[in-house]
Amino acid sequence: MNIWDKILQRFGGSEKKIYVIKTLLRYGLKVKEEGVFIGNKIKVPYTSIANALGIDRRTVMECIKEIRSDNQLRIFFEGLEPAGASLVNVSRLLGYRCLVIETYEDKPGILASVADILAQEKINILQVIAEDPNLFENPKLYLVISSNVGGDTINKILEIPTIKHVTIS
Repeated sequence: MNIWDKILQRFGGSEKKIYVIKTLLRYGLKVKEEGVFIGNKIKVPYTSIANALGIDRRTVMECIKEIRSDNQLRIFFEGLEPAGASLVNVSRLLGYRCLVIETYEDKPGILASVADILAQEKINILQVIAEDPNLFENPKLYLVISSNVGGDTINKILEIPTIKHVTIS
C-alpha cells in the first residue's frame, strides 16, 4: 500500500485532518514524538498550524497523534525535511528568470522535454520545483533559469503536447 492510500484509509473521513496532512507535506514539516518541527530544531506549535489553517488546535493534535500511532506513517513523517529556499519569487533580483509551466495532465517526460529544449539553447537550469498533483489542485512546474528565453524557445516548449501554458517572470 502506498503512502497516499494509507493516508486516505486513515484520514479520508476527515477533510480537516487531510488538510493538516497536506500542510505537513507541502512544507516538509517533520512529526516527532515531541511535536511538529521544521528540520530537527525549530518546533512549530499546534496552535500556529491550527490558526494558519483556520481549524481547531485539537484537530491538529488528534491528527499528529494518529500519525504517531501508525508505524508506517510515523516513519514517513519523521523523515520529512523542507526542500530548501525557493528562488521563484526572487529570481529577477538575482538576475535570473523563472518559467512557470502548467500542463493538461501529469505525465512522465515533461521536465526532460523542457530541459532538452533549454539545453539546446544553452540556457542553464538553476532550480526546479514541481508541485505534487496530490497536494496542489493545479500543480505547476517552476524552472529558475540563468538567462532570458526567447519567443522561439517558448514556442518550442509549447509544442510539447502536455503543456498548456508557459509564463515567464
